[in-house]
Amino acid sequence: MKNFLILLFFPFNLCYAYYLNTNTGAHFDDSDVKVYITSNSDCTNTGFSKEDILDYAITGSEKLWNSVPTANINIKKGGVLNTNDSLYLTGRLCDSSESECSSSVRVPTYKDIVIACNSSTDNFPNSQYLAISAPNDVSGKEIKGSIILINDTEDTIVDGLSKAEMISLMAHEIGHAIGLGHSDKDEALMYYKNSENRDRLSQDDIDGVTYLYPNRLDGCTSILGTIDDTNDETPINKNIFLSFLLGVALFIAYKKLVSRVLQIAS
Repeated sequence: MKNFLILLFFPFNLCYAYYLNTNTGAHFDDSDVKVYITSNSDCTNTGFSKEDILDYAITGSEKLWNSVPTANINIKKGGVLNTNDSLYLTGRLCDSSESECSSSVRVPTYKDIVIACNSSTDNFPNSQYLAISAPNDVSGKEIKGSIILINDTEDTIVDGLSKAEMISLMAHEIGHAIGLGHSDKDEALMYYKNSENRDRLSQDDIDGVTYLYPNRLDGCTSILGTIDDTNDETPINKNIFLSFLLGVALFIAYKKLVSRVLQIAS
């Protein structure tokens, strides 16, 4: 009987739906990311104090993003950012690449993530917009600073959210701030539409944060496959290494089976 080499590749979870917030896959270089809220944020119309909003952001981050075993990120409470800059409260959030961005909400070049309660209708054209976020200080693949603005307009519906919903909302916005875009998976925390009971991460969320902040063991990046985001399309996780190991294991099992059959036949 001739022996043939059979190498099998089985792709696992081939298609992923998450997007990144920048076309370079930018992320914070330091795994310890601090979150601040501006001192002049009254948050009057939201129904929550600025201290509450900051606490909800940290609670959601610790429960969700910090708990991913394959990701190396630690979102921590930075406290209240002392500032009298009124643009945090009334300015338009813009991308750092825009030429007029310097006259809008300030880029937090010396802080990681800054939260503010904002009443600009440019940011929130109607009450259905709960919050907006953006890494608005980006250098190549490094996020230097991100902004999260909470809808503090007069007709905001944020004031009707429960504590649990606020924690979920803030965790979602933190996801954007650390570099994640929206997901097409409706079970994901980063799903592009607001949905109820988003109190845990889906596999899609986990894959996204792991790609941006891969856990490192003994100086080496964990084997998690490769993700193609070169054209800012839906990333694909090929898990080549795991497929190869499975193919080798199946080939060894096949060889043992053939050998056993030949022994019986003889």
